[in-house]
Amino acid sequence: MTILLILKRKIIPNFYQLFEQGFRIKARVGCNIRELLCQQLGVREDYLENRIQTIFLNGKSVDDVNTAILREGSILALSAAMPGLAGATLRKGGRFAPLRNRISHHTDQKSISQKEGMVVLKLFNLLVSEIGPIFLQQGIWLQGSKFKDLLDRQPEDFFSGILSAEVNDEKVDLDQFKKTNWEGKDIFLQVKTG
Repeated sequence: MTILLILKRKIIPNFYQLFEQGFRIKARVGCNIRELLCQQLGVREDYLENRIQTIFLNGKSVDDVNTAILREGSILALSAAMPGLAGATLRKGGRFAPLRNRISHHTDQKSISQKEGMVVLKLFNLLVSEIGPIFLQQGIWLQGSKFKDLLDRQPEDFFSGILSAEVNDEKVDLDQFKKTNWEGKDIFLQVKTG
């Protein structure tokens, strides 16, 4: 099921909870993190190097984005710099990286073929507002239950910020949209501003 929402810019932050929970993106898997973020998703190289300071792949801290390979269903979590000793320890390539050797991602030795697949992406702290809206505009995949939960948590004025809604390429009125049962559906959501 595809959903396209055209919104007033001021309500984009209402979607930010999706980023920490995680959303899926279609991508070519079998590549490294740098290839996914920069070549496939359009994240600038300097942004990856300077702003994305903490990276986890399947729960393991990543130091080298060139050697960590994504597979079907991989979970990639990205964060800007975090404060304190924990932030310094988890920072990619930081001087405290040896302290976390047991929880670090190690170079993938066996090669896997590249193919289309799904990756779960999670964004934290400053990255949510900086690059989250870009992912919404490109489109994200999520479970209908997550989308329903998002809508159920919104104040009534949220819906007045929706300028138009399309479900499966057909315009729907807002009352119909609010009454739709999203449970059990796999949703491709695109959010744009008008």
